[in-house]
This record gives sequence, C-alpha cells and structure tokens, in this order.
Amino acid sequence: MKRLSLALGALTLATVFATSAKADTFSFNFDGSSFDGSGLITATEIGNSYEYNISGISGTVDGQSITGLLNVNAFDGNDNVLYSPGYDILFFGPYNFDDSGVSFALGNGDDVNISQGGIADLQETATLGLQKYDLTESVNLDVEQIASTSPVPEPGTLALLGTGILGAAGAIRRRLMA
Repeated sequence: MKRLSLALGALTLATVFATSAKADTFSFNFDGSSFDGSGLITATEIGNSYEYNISGISGTVDGQSITGLLNVNAFDGNDNVLYSPGYDILFFGPYNFDDSGVSFALGNGDDVNISQGGIADLQETATLGLQKYDLTESVNLDVEQIASTSPVPEPGTLALLGTGILGAAGAIRRRLMA
C-alpha cells in the first residue's frame, strides 16, 4: 500500500510541475512576378519570445505541392525561424522571416527558400548534377496566426493514464486477495 501511495504521489507531482506542449499554426500566402503560393506552417514558440521554430509546412507553390521542410542550413543558410506576424525586428518594420528564412521541397524536385529578402528557387539539373539559383524576387508575403485550441498537456495525460493503470491494478489485487 505504501508503494501505491508513493507512486500516486510521484505522479501527482509530475502532473503539477509538467509543462504543456503547444504547436501553433500559421497560414501563409505570397505572390510575386514569378512565384505565388499558400499553405500552413506549424511552429513551436521559442521560450516566451516572438520567435517560432518551424516544424512543418504544407501547401502549394506555383501549383506544385510542398513535400516537406528542409533541414536548417540546407538551402541558402535557412534557419526555419518564423517571427510572430507583425513583430517589429529592431524597429525596421514588421517581419515574418529573417534574411535566412524557411526552406522546403516541392513535388517537382525544386527547393524553395522564403526569407525577408524575397523568394529563391534552387533547381537541380539531374543530367549534369548542377545547381542553379533562379532569381530571388521580392514577394508580397502575408502570414497570419490561426487561433488554436488549448494546448495538449502530454505529461498530464501520461500521469492520468498511469494513475488509471495503478488504480486498475489495485482493484484487481484486492479482488484476488479477497
């Protein structure tokens, strides 16, 4: 019985001090003379700042599906950091991305980077193994945060599951002892 009480106490403490995970969703769209696109960005806030680490992206660019997020520094020094929409970096005006931007792959094999400076497209020529940059152009970029539901408390959920299992084990034990 002491073990059960200690286990329940430990799970209760874990629940009280647990933090909740929260991923925010942002919609984006952009248009320029050569490129246009739209979609959704999933990102997690970095501390209590206006910066977010981008963990996922979906949508289309010029009719091509976005197939996935590229790793950090995979293309044009990307850092995959998003700034809260309307956040003013160093009083130069609202920005959504820094000069490094976010990079992702398209269904046709192109890699794309969207940054504060514009958009660049890296195309790979399979026959020669060459890489060339298309023009980097300024685009009209709009990013908006989508209202999210309450965060999912993963540690609290696991603690609740654990206490349920312990309670069921205790009930089974009592029936077997009787």
